[in-house]
Amino acid sequence: MRGYTVHLLFHLLAMVAGAGCGVAAGLWWFDHVPWGVWAAAGALAIGIVVLVLQGLYISASQPPPRRPVHGASRADLPAPPRRGGTRPDLPSATLVQKPARRTSVDQETRTAAADALDEEPTAHPPSRQPR
Repeated sequence: MRGYTVHLLFHLLAMVAGAGCGVAAGLWWFDHVPWGVWAAAGALAIGIVVLVLQGLYISASQPPPRRPVHGASRADLPAPPRRGGTRPDLPSATLVQKPARRTSVDQETRTAAADALDEEPTAHPPSRQPR
């Protein structure tokens, strides 16, 4: 971890401030020392400042987020937000229409497959080459 000694120094300073706050609060609470409450409040404020500085140091030492490499795939890029909960490429008034004739999906599939088989074989050359 880069800057680990600085990180440990912040922890040490926070512990010293906490111990100082505890001792000063104990003096004020048990021995009724009038300046104890002010010393405890000051030590507490110093501890809070140390912790805030530690958080700022940690966030500043983090590397910046990586930008997508030029030519990155579409899956790597974030998707644009959708509007209105519908597909952006369809108009909002598009409705799903039922088929005009009342046939089952299986019958439509058989008809489409039979039509495809009835086409001329020269329209689609074979994909395999003889060995």
